[in-house]
Amino acid sequence: MKVCFVTTSFVRSASDHYARFVYEQAKSLREAEPGISVVIVAPHAPGLAHRETIDGLEIRRVRYFWPARLERLAYRHEGLFETLRGSPLALVQLPCLLVALMLELLRAARGATVIHAQWVPTAAIALLVGALRGISVVVSVRGADLNSARKSRFGRWLTRAVINRVSYVVTVSDEFRDLLLTELACRKPVVALYNGVDTTQFHPRDMSACRRELGLPAATPIVVYVGSLIERKGVASLIEALAPGVSAMPVDAYLAGEGSQRALLEELARRGETCDRVHFLGAVAKDRVHLWMGAADMLVLPSYSEGRPNVVLEALASGTPVVASAVNGTTELIRDGEDGLLFRPGDVAGLRACIVRMLAEPELKTRMAVRGPQRIASLGLSWSDHGRRLLAIYRETVGN
Repeated sequence: MKVCFVTTSFVRSASDHYARFVYEQAKSLREAEPGISVVIVAPHAPGLAHRETIDGLEIRRVRYFWPARLERLAYRHEGLFETLRGSPLALVQLPCLLVALMLELLRAARGATVIHAQWVPTAAIALLVGALRGISVVVSVRGADLNSARKSRFGRWLTRAVINRVSYVVTVSDEFRDLLLTELACRKPVVALYNGVDTTQFHPRDMSACRRELGLPAATPIVVYVGSLIERKGVASLIEALAPGVSAMPVDAYLAGEGSQRALLEELARRGETCDRVHFLGAVAKDRVHLWMGAADMLVLPSYSEGRPNVVLEALASGTPVVASAVNGTTELIRDGEDGLLFRPGDVAGLRACIVRMLAEPELKTRMAVRGPQRIASLGLSWSDHGRRLLAIYRETVGN
């Protein structure tokens, strides 16, 4: 079997965080069936090879604007949809990118069994190529596309048009599956296929050992955030929750990630007099994230919207208690008071109360640390299981 992925985001190396879930999904197919051929058609960016192989995956990156240094649409912390809202140049480049991806996909899809589009916009071009090549199309709806589509009449129209023409729709959460079936009246098969987590990397570790390796204080309460520093992630709420006069707790926050809001968040920390307690780590290497999970008293994820966040899976698998906003697929992973603590998005007082409670109740924190890995195991959230289920979807699609 040959499968062609078409995506607006993909890893730039085997150790990259960016859109890693697409890479893990593609890799899971090869683990499920070693003889399968997987080709990924993705955007180019300055410094990246046009063609290369990563872990047996054939990567084809397409130029879509000249000079290359002006390419604006891919590998940005904000993601495609937020980039389009904030950049007129990005809007100009969008049709160029879609055409470039379509032409390369047309070449790559020769002899393919299935085309798997990541997000709705690439599914539109996948349908054109699929019609020309006589190939079935599967689309993954991941969150950013559906959350954006629901905000505009055109987005809803485009999403309906696409999902009712593909052969199969895969969502990352039960919520998105239900929205497609009810709100958008999808008439095609829809299945929720959850992302997995690498439990060989993310598993419970000795907190003292992790802190020593990272050079962190042994006794200070530590919260960690892992993700992009963009508005949608709500990191400002965390900084405000730790401000003097708002919280008298001696808590240090470590923010692992980069993004367009970093300067604004640093200024917010200075104005709120938390600059000595809020530490901006920048991008953290993939093989170091598990140390931060092991060193932290809790992970905080204060997002305004999510898909089914991988960082929550990683925290649960690591036995790191989770404090998160009650949005989208997060609520499918975290049962408030059982697997973690939830608060309303943007509710600074609610977030602060959750942090205080987690630190003030050691029994609660210990219980949640134990339940995290159990929750991952009970939900069967492994990439190997993901690959087997996705392969079965492909076979059902082709059989029909």
